[in-house]
Amino acid sequence: MNEVVLVSGSETLTGRKLIEKLLAGGSQVVVPVAGKETEMKDTGTANLTVLSWNRSSWFSTKAVVREVLRRFGNIDAAWVLHQPTSSVDIFADSGSSSIETVLEHSIKGNIAMIRELVSPVETAGGFLGLVVPHHPGGSIGPLEALASGAFTGFSTSLLQELGFSLWACGFFCNSPDAEGFTDELIRLYSEKPDKLRNQWFKYAEGRKPFGGSSIVKTLC
Repeated sequence: MNEVVLVSGSETLTGRKLIEKLLAGGSQVVVPVAGKETEMKDTGTANLTVLSWNRSSWFSTKAVVREVLRRFGNIDAAWVLHQPTSSVDIFADSGSSSIETVLEHSIKGNIAMIRELVSPVETAGGFLGLVVPHHPGGSIGPLEALASGAFTGFSTSLLQELGFSLWACGFFCNSPDAEGFTDELIRLYSEKPDKLRNQWFKYAEGRKPFGGSSIVKTLC
């Protein structure tokens, strides 16, 4: 693969594994990471570009995507991963700053990034993957439920709205098997089976329902 691929959500284990596999496959990988000013960071890896991204800033999100297009000319694929919140689970103990962080960084950040990516990825005839990784630690609190619910609700509506103008789909993972999950993501990204388009799927560890795949269709 020689595609230019943007991956947000490197803070998650799934994100890190996905980046590793894309780099190993020869893709030019661009990773936005937390930072106040939009700037490039030296990685020492020829096909890895890291850009600082202020998730709460519309301008920063736009600047990140523009910089990718300036450097590489196009974006062939993008993976946007929901990043679980790090706030306390008990809502009564949440300060206003915790709530603002969830709204600004998790919800607003992902929506802004997806908005900026749709047009260039569509122009490239590319691929958009929307991912909800495994959440470690069992049950989630109200703020994380808000963030993940906003991500899946927004993404579900977006997939319906896009129709066939852009090859896009969504993935859930309830398993801690990030290695197996990302293997499936890479495989399905490469094959792009028709049944995958504009749908939500779940990684079912150990299940092989269709052609040896552990990805099963789910309702969202």
